Amino acid sequence: MKEQGERTSLGDLDGVLAAAFLLVLAWAAPLAASPNPAVPHRTVVVLYSSAPDMPGHMELSQSLIATLRQGSPIPVDIFNESTALDRFSGPEYEASLLALYNKKYRDRSVDLLLAVGPPALAFAVTNHFMDKVPLVGTYTARSFLDKARLVRPEVTGVMPALNTPKTLDLILAMYPRTRRIQFILGASPFERDQSRIGRDIFKKFNEKVALEFLNDDTLEQLEARARTLPDDTLQVWVSLVQDANGREFLTNEPLIRIAKASRRPLFGISHEDLGDGILGGVLLSMKDSGTIAADVALRVLNGQAPSSLPYVWDTGDAPSFDARELARWHIKDRALPPGSRIAFAVPSPWRLLWKEIALALALMVGEALLVVALYAQVRRRKVVETALQEARERYRTVADFAHDWEFWMRPDGALEYVSPACMQVAGFGPEDFAADPGLKASIVLEADRTAWNQYLADSLGGKDQGGLIYRIRTRMGDLRWVEQFNNPVWLPGHRFGGSRGSIRDITARKESELELETAYDQIRSLKDQLEAENTYYREKIQDVQGSSEILGQSDAMKYLHFRIQQVAPSDTTVLVQGATGTGKELVAEAIHRQGPRKNRPLVKVNCAALPLSLAESELFGHEKGAFTGAQARRKGRFEVADGATLFLDEVGELSAEIQAKLLRVLQDGEFQRVGGEQTLKVDVRVIAATNRPLAEEVTAGRFREDLWYRLNVFLITVPPLAQRKADIPMLAQAFASRFCQRLGKPELGISLSVIQALQAHAWPGNVRELQNVIEQAVLVSDDKQLRLPDQLMDAPAPRPGARASRTMEEMERQHIIQTLEATGWKVSGPLGAAEVLDMKATTLRSRMLKLGVAKA
Repeated sequence: MKEQGERTSLGDLDGVLAAAFLLVLAWAAPLAASPNPAVPHRTVVVLYSSAPDMPGHMELSQSLIATLRQGSPIPVDIFNESTALDRFSGPEYEASLLALYNKKYRDRSVDLLLAVGPPALAFAVTNHFMDKVPLVGTYTARSFLDKARLVRPEVTGVMPALNTPKTLDLILAMYPRTRRIQFILGASPFERDQSRIGRDIFKKFNEKVALEFLNDDTLEQLEARARTLPDDTLQVWVSLVQDANGREFLTNEPLIRIAKASRRPLFGISHEDLGDGILGGVLLSMKDSGTIAADVALRVLNGQAPSSLPYVWDTGDAPSFDARELARWHIKDRALPPGSRIAFAVPSPWRLLWKEIALALALMVGEALLVVALYAQVRRRKVVETALQEARERYRTVADFAHDWEFWMRPDGALEYVSPACMQVAGFGPEDFAADPGLKASIVLEADRTAWNQYLADSLGGKDQGGLIYRIRTRMGDLRWVEQFNNPVWLPGHRFGGSRGSIRDITARKESELELETAYDQIRSLKDQLEAENTYYREKIQDVQGSSEILGQSDAMKYLHFRIQQVAPSDTTVLVQGATGTGKELVAEAIHRQGPRKNRPLVKVNCAALPLSLAESELFGHEKGAFTGAQARRKGRFEVADGATLFLDEVGELSAEIQAKLLRVLQDGEFQRVGGEQTLKVDVRVIAATNRPLAEEVTAGRFREDLWYRLNVFLITVPPLAQRKADIPMLAQAFASRFCQRLGKPELGISLSVIQALQAHAWPGNVRELQNVIEQAVLVSDDKQLRLPDQLMDAPAPRPGARASRTMEEMERQHIIQTLEATGWKVSGPLGAAEVLDMKATTLRSRMLKLGVAKA
């Protein structure tokens, strides 16, 4: 009995707290009642424009859910979806969000869709999300509802009360010298849209006061503004979801900081912001908004069509003020509008105890001895009131989280209290946890148990810490994600009373995050691929220095075009051979442009320009940390060219080690990054080019013989300019036209003497040298004719005769040999050399005999 008396003593807070928890248990029990499986359920999906647990939205959400569940005779399943459309926007984000929701609710029958805020309503309407389901919008202006009803007739909604204009009237009445009012909003798309709407709503005030919307400031800049506000300027707090630096705020921390820094009173628009620094205003109650929206939703759930329901205006609120802020700014109650409400007022001792004091004064004359007893009674009552006030505060803390799984653990780890909501989260009731102290640990997934045990130990050690996300296995075997928060409980005398905890089911949110993360990973992978192609391998814009045209009508060039057309449609490896400046890269581009991979980039690598130490990394890529300076993983040219064409220019310059690794890629299509262990497989068409005689390089031991055979599948020889001088007039005219256009000069004519001088030159630098000479000539030509440098004009004219004849014979002999090699030395018959060269087989054999052409 002594123990029981101690626990129920008014002076012992443990008894008061125990009573408070019994009250919580009785209050929360209806929430845990599981629905009868035989009774059909109604399903409501609530789309929030921002997180439901943000200031203001949390009160709206709790009121909305509570009213829906209490007002419906049929159990209601409510799914809350935080779209984050107040922070993110754009077609890609909305497409990903829509795909996620369509997948999530594909097999679920939904009775009502409820959109909170304009972004969520616009998302549902424009994306035709659940367009067969009735839609109710709340916290949304009439213009948004009207636009939505044009697209989706079965829409109705609740419009917020137009309290902000009344707040401006209140400001001007209390501070008539005000000349400027600044609205504090963030930089998110939703908040910028709110500013646009605000400018339209407050047009009537433009003649009285200057209005400014602060969407482009950081939190620090807003604090600085507040510290230096002029005497004729006041501010109105609206929201700060995201500041100009992109930082996001999910609490009222920005409001608290700005209000603390301000040298002038700060007004607001939401009742839920009262107590965090605003002086007051004609405030909108988010809790009432949630109740009104739920009433409209219940009418729709009961069978009324949204189109038959008129829009509903929120009721708004009377002018409300924070007593602490009134004291801070020295504002008396009599200066406030009639009917104003004052929150957080601390009643004076006289107001609390005036009856007792009056009685004591009345009895003081005749009952002096009772003064001491009366004083003791007052003191005792004060102690009781203080204890009860603390109990109410703790009760309120628990009640705020009653929709989650609440519990209180004593310092020894035993459970003092478990809320009925544990049945909804884990499938076990409070009696199960009371009977089995180890049940909570057993349902934690084994992979997460170590972190959970450490978190529990820290909590029972009195450590104040953040939340922990982990997984549990329910009674039915389902896997769920939960988030747990523990706070230490300190009793009078700094006695540790254990840990109070709250567990919330975040499975839907976590699955959404994981699915979004998977989608973002895919986007990042595609982005990396595109960036790699843009960084190294995007086809260059063609200019005068690298035209994609192969000019020339000589026999040698016709044969070159013929060879290109033969091999281009296939994926055959090609070796382009020719002297420097003959245009081997143009040949590679022509093959790629006419080939099956033309829609992918032609990846070009100048092997002669690769440093010996970095050649392998450039071709095959490297892993992070593979060598000094490798700060991140990088794809090589072969990996990025997967599915495309790779052009290896000056392939004869590669070292023996790189030749060996190149051979493996050509044979198997496989390679490893530098410093990596994973074998990568690619599908790449290779076109190689060289100005070296690789056959002689093989004989000299400077080039691998097996690599030579792998590259020399189809040989194309680009003739030097000296063997195609008939093309010089066409080339000269083309180059002159291009350089004239580039330099802004009129078109220049080319005389016969200039052509003869050009054809007389040896052109050791081939077409590149000719191009450079023409560019120089265009620069120095002042009249309408092209004038060559003096050293070319003084060159002797070409001599007719033996040399030209011999050159043509050489070209014909080379042409026939290349054709025979391409046809496997088949002279006659279908696809034979005679058919390819469009001549009779007897004529071809005669020419072969004359020119000494025979198979080696």
